[in-house]
Amino acid sequence: MRPRSLVLSCLVATFACSPEEDEAPAVEVREGTELPEGIEPASLEFHDDWTIVKSGGPLVAGNSVEVVYDVDRLTQCRGEQNGQPAWSITGYHQLDGGAPGSFEAGGHSPSQGTEPPTFTLEDSGDLALWFHNTSVWGCSAYDSDFGANWHFEVGASLSFKAGWTTETLGTPRAGAPLVIAYDPARLPDCRATKYGHDAWNIRVHYRFDGGPAQYALVTAASGNVQVPAPAVLDVPAGAGEVELWFENQDYYGCKAWDSLFGANYHFELE
Repeated sequence: MRPRSLVLSCLVATFACSPEEDEAPAVEVREGTELPEGIEPASLEFHDDWTIVKSGGPLVAGNSVEVVYDVDRLTQCRGEQNGQPAWSITGYHQLDGGAPGSFEAGGHSPSQGTEPPTFTLEDSGDLALWFHNTSVWGCSAYDSDFGANWHFEVGASLSFKAGWTTETLGTPRAGAPLVIAYDPARLPDCRATKYGHDAWNIRVHYRFDGGPAQYALVTAASGNVQVPAPAVLDVPAGAGEVELWFENQDYYGCKAWDSLFGANYHFELE
């Protein structure tokens, strides 16, 4: 992932531009260590009608995933001993062909329910999941899409920090979610208020491979003030590049831009 420029500034719009061109600092792009605040954990629900539902937060590097598994998907191995299940279902997760991890998905719980079916996405890539049903009598059965396993694309986050630093967590990928977090301190102009409430917001404009521009808000009202609120972009499958720029606009029409002098920020997609 490589930005095409290492100079940061803004494009003059209606009234304001921050910082001034001759004061524009160099951009520092570095690897982040934490998911942006405000991102909910992701959830993957495996239903007994063979549907899989994604809910909650996005599947991105650094986020946690809760797996909700309906044991009626996998009923071959059953039985009881002393009134307790003598069978269990174990879930497995594997990122980009690395070492598999496991979690308790149903039946007998070796941890007595103290280990929830959750895990953390350490990086971007291809997430594979599968399930194994066993019993004390040697029965064995799989829920693994006939050995192909269930696959999900794990994306990344880009955090545009104060001090003109951009942090990356994971690598932006085609067909995977992309989180955009933005510190409002980067665009301090155009801060109107109305009836004691902040009357401004900041949005990220984006497009893929030079296509049509879209936008999403990266701030939201919390009481009477605007606070950072990361946006989640759906990156199309097959996309090769994402282009980003930011706009602050207030109620009275004042605008300020963070857009590399109008060149915008460009990131390659895997």
